[in-house]
Amino acid sequence: MENTKLIAASLSIFDNNNQVNDSEMLNLWNKLVEEGADGIFIGGSVGECFLLKNSERIHMFEEASRFAASTNRPLDIYAHVGALSTDEAIEMARAAKSAGIKHIASTPPFYFSLSRKEVAHYYYDLASAINDSVLYYDIPSSTHIDLNTDDPDIQSLLKSGVISAIKHTNLQSYRVNKIKSLNPNITIFGGFESRVIPMMGYHCNGFIGSTFNFMLPQYRKIIEVYHSSQSSKVYRMVQDTTSVLNVLLEVGLPAAIKYILASRYGIQAGEVRRPLLPLTLEAKKKIDEILNQKLFDVTSL
Repeated sequence: MENTKLIAASLSIFDNNNQVNDSEMLNLWNKLVEEGADGIFIGGSVGECFLLKNSERIHMFEEASRFAASTNRPLDIYAHVGALSTDEAIEMARAAKSAGIKHIASTPPFYFSLSRKEVAHYYYDLASAINDSVLYYDIPSSTHIDLNTDDPDIQSLLKSGVISAIKHTNLQSYRVNKIKSLNPNITIFGGFESRVIPMMGYHCNGFIGSTFNFMLPQYRKIIEVYHSSQSSKVYRMVQDTTSVLNVLLEVGLPAAIKYILASRYGIQAGEVRRPLLPLTLEAKKKIDEILNQKLFDVTSL
């Protein structure tokens, strides 16, 4: 079986005073390690990144680095430092590096209608400031900035060595081939769990997933079956996990995963931050129903 890395996109857990809850974060990370996560992505979308203070993001980078150092096996930690301001991103990236984190990730700056040249120079500046390459977090559905591999400034960026990896949360799966043709050394992580089959068909290196917070064993089994003689079974398995994902997206992904961790795993994941809203009782009922129907037992396969 190919070595397909599964990186869990960690939640940010808050206590009753809306402060980062270190002890429950550690409980979550320990669970992920026990389930075989190859790494943890800190401060991404499901981690409510842009609802956090920079100081809180840096604090979680430091906690994650200490946690990784305490584990008895290698664990890749990714620090997401995306910000509207290059200076703020650099500040957080330098802090993450000082804490011992190797992998720095960033969405492109959004809100302003940046040119492709300005987007490229954001990554040039970020990489230069830390003297290292960066993971490009491509999620155009949220940033409204598309990683257009036909654009000459983007092509130059991808060829430059500044981008070492891409989190491809983009429906244009075919672009993986174009990226690899521009720079075969770039590591490609799929970002949509529902697209696990086509992304493996494009020989991506792994996946960074929000639902890995509670479905990591299921996705590990999906990858195992995909590479086995029973690969025909994988389509039904992905249908089941995607059915779960669709309900979570409908009711609110971060809040839904926090509810699942609390109700099924005893991790008190707290509430989401405003303007995100807590789940209604009806939403919780929908989550329970879909999990009971579709969350398959990996030991039965």
